[in-house]
Amino acid sequence: MHFTDLATIDDHMDLSELLRSVHQDYKGRVWIGLHRKDAKAPWIWSDQSKSTFMPWVPGQPNSYGSNQYCVVVADGALNDVDCQNKLPSVCHTEKRKQTVRLTVKSSQNINDPSVKAEILLKIEQILKEKGLTEDAKLLWKIQSDGNVFQKNRKCDVTQQTCFFIFQMQ
Repeated sequence: MHFTDLATIDDHMDLSELLRSVHQDYKGRVWIGLHRKDAKAPWIWSDQSKSTFMPWVPGQPNSYGSNQYCVVVADGALNDVDCQNKLPSVCHTEKRKQTVRLTVKSSQNINDPSVKAEILLKIEQILKEKGLTEDAKLLWKIQSDGNVFQKNRKCDVTQQTCFFIFQMQ
């Protein structure tokens, strides 16, 4: 196999997305981009990145017959197989990740799950009106303290009043 655009799976979310995208008839076995040159070589992805997430089928990889240097997703886990097998393949699509900082002024507890959900829905609605695609996912970035929003105190020196601004980072 010499395909450079076969799917790369970096985590459980990628694996779940891949499984959702594969037609039911092919869920048993599809090529992905994980491979190696020989039995002693490390597993690498077709984009040349090193593999760190490899949920193998129990007992795999076994390099049966000393020629299993390519990988398929077989029923939700990875299995090494002979690269000469003719199977359907899954190619990757370009993913883009963008982080946006947001300032919210509110009298409500904006770290409350229902309030965060309302804010996210409103942001999603505005972005869809501006052309956000249906397959885009909006997620909160959870801070080290477990919250999404951090409280920053700002004071208006001219009026000697203070208010709090929460920021999503």
